[in-house]
Amino acid sequence: MPPPPHELMTSSSSNGTKPPLWLSTLICALAVAFFGWMRLFVFQDRIFPVSVVLPLLLCLWNRSKGLLHAMAVILSGVTALKILVILPEDIVAGNYKWFWLASEWVNIGVVTLAIHSLLGVHTRLDEKQHRLEVLNLELEQGNAELAAREEEIARQNEELQSQTEELEQQSEELRQQAEELEQQGSDLQELNRELMRREKGLETLLHSGRWMRGDMSESYVMSGVCQAALQILDEVAAAEVIAVQRDAYEVWGDCGFGLQGRMDDGISFERSFACLAAESERTAGLNDIHQRHDLRLPSLRAGRPLASAIASPIWYEGKVVAILCVYSVEPREWTDHDFSISEWLASQGALALQSIRIQKELETRRRDAEDAALQKSRFLAAVSHDVRTPANAISLLAELVERASSDPQQAHRVPELARSLWTNARSLVELVSDVLDLTRLDSGQADLHVTEFLLNELVDAEVFQAETAAAGKGLTIAKVMPPVPVKLATDPTKLKRVISNLLSNAVKFTERGSVRVEVTIGSDVRISITDTGIGIPGDALNKVFDEFFQLRNPERNREKGAGLGLAICRRLVASLGCTLSLESIVGNGTTFTLIIPGELVVGPGLSHREIIPEPGFQARMHGLRVLLVEDNEVARASVEELLAGEGAKVIAAADGRSALSSIAQAGFDILLLDLNLPDMDGTAILQHLAQSGQTIARKIVISGDARPERIDQVRTLGADEVLAKPVSLARIRAAILKEAEASDQNGFGTTT
Repeated sequence: MPPPPHELMTSSSSNGTKPPLWLSTLICALAVAFFGWMRLFVFQDRIFPVSVVLPLLLCLWNRSKGLLHAMAVILSGVTALKILVILPEDIVAGNYKWFWLASEWVNIGVVTLAIHSLLGVHTRLDEKQHRLEVLNLELEQGNAELAAREEEIARQNEELQSQTEELEQQSEELRQQAEELEQQGSDLQELNRELMRREKGLETLLHSGRWMRGDMSESYVMSGVCQAALQILDEVAAAEVIAVQRDAYEVWGDCGFGLQGRMDDGISFERSFACLAAESERTAGLNDIHQRHDLRLPSLRAGRPLASAIASPIWYEGKVVAILCVYSVEPREWTDHDFSISEWLASQGALALQSIRIQKELETRRRDAEDAALQKSRFLAAVSHDVRTPANAISLLAELVERASSDPQQAHRVPELARSLWTNARSLVELVSDVLDLTRLDSGQADLHVTEFLLNELVDAEVFQAETAAAGKGLTIAKVMPPVPVKLATDPTKLKRVISNLLSNAVKFTERGSVRVEVTIGSDVRISITDTGIGIPGDALNKVFDEFFQLRNPERNREKGAGLGLAICRRLVASLGCTLSLESIVGNGTTFTLIIPGELVVGPGLSHREIIPEPGFQARMHGLRVLLVEDNEVARASVEELLAGEGAKVIAAADGRSALSSIAQAGFDILLLDLNLPDMDGTAILQHLAQSGQTIARKIVISGDARPERIDQVRTLGADEVLAKPVSLARIRAAILKEAEASDQNGFGTTT
């Protein structure tokens, strides 16, 4: 027999036994606590990778709808706390937090409803199973139970109807989710538009390098900056770059003003918004022009008027030169992002402006360098021409001297040929010396060595040296000096070179008459050198100071120089802070006036004595004991022969050791010393004299190394005079006799 109905129900319940309520509650609480701890503390800075609805699945085991609903509420609260409070802004933007929160809540709600439904279905299935068993039992017991089964079927139909209603409710929820997805799609479209706008800005940034090209105009570049502002900044209508000029409203570039452009409304820079940014030297924003009635914005010929603006300064060489202004037709509150973009665009404009101007400056310098190279080529061609001419003459004259010396009938021509040889050699040496001096001055090696000295003595010495050449041409040099001595504080070497060149030119270009040197004192000191020579044409007065001016004169006399002396004088005078003027009349003569400013005069100096050259150089040099130290055999033999012809007693040494040996064996009045010796530097001989205490009345250094630091070195070691090679006998003689004259005054006579 089948078991009774109560036994069937007991059996059915035992197949799906529920766990105890306390155990279910404990396990669910632990699961919720674990997931809450993981979301709030372990993954507090990012989205929890495991779905929050997993703890709800426990309710399928304990079959408790109460616990299911409680867990859903707790997990929803944890989710809201995580998204709205704990999760950082850079993970989910503030505009999307509520969207993510709603999505999580919908997920929890859908899963909760699904589990709830499953529990209900499970319960109903259990009941249905129970009823079926009862029906089977009733069928086995008879038709008496048929009515109960029909009622059970009716109840099942009601339950199916309830399930249908639940399905309809779920369908409604699905429709709501579809609407939410449509809203999300709309938000995504807006985000896509924002991304496209930023993409344009990034493209402008990537192509901003084209503004750095030097072949672009400043107007084109500034218009490009304005165009980039319209592409990057949102909801702006126009932009322009305004030059910082108080008396004009000058636009360097603009964009967005349309085909009809701006209206000529007489706006001034002082009343423009750009003036505020220029005065503050920082970015400024104006939300609404109606708030500042003292300012004006540009007017468009077509379209709505401009209502707000943002302006950033453009810097160049440490100062604000222009202002980038961006305008909107609507009142607008400018954000920090807008300020950053405006300042970045202004900096790009500044870099482009600097690049363009540097490129232009480089192009100008390139052209200047090309012109200088062309002038240098012409310069070298001229030098080459004038070097080859005397060099060729020297070669031919040397051959003629050789032939004349071997032919008794031509022997009488040797002196004439020797004079011509000497003239061409002197011309070649002077040309090379002038070229080297000019090169040194142009390279910036013209440092001033300021000392105090008497101008009268310097002029006397230069006149004394020039009188030899003047006497050879039958000329006289008249000298007019101030009644009191004049002391100057400047570079005596450079001033001496200027006066020497001017005197030399005066003697060279004067065939008859005289040369006059006059020193006058007023608010400044003027040294005038006047000759009675051929004069200079009026169209050439501004050219005589150019390099190789004589080389461009086809009728010039090559024996009178290469035309570099006045060019050197011009540079030396400029380095001294003086001026040089010129007056000339063709056929009557020329006057050069050297003007020394009064600030270089330091007051009256010591008394001085005019040096009046006397005839009879041989008598004055007779018996002087001269030690000549020179390693070049030709130069040594030449100087030795020339000085011996003047009456001096010359001992020659080819190296330093021989010189020291001669000094130890005998005493000398004059030392003529070359510095670059084969076995030692000439300064070692000067050091030996200083340490040994041996006295030589006059120590004269003759060297090709005429650098200022080298001259200072040998003077410190006791040299009385420094003569730069090439040097003439006249210069050597003048240096020797200057000391001889001083020796006469001090009681030292020459030894015969």
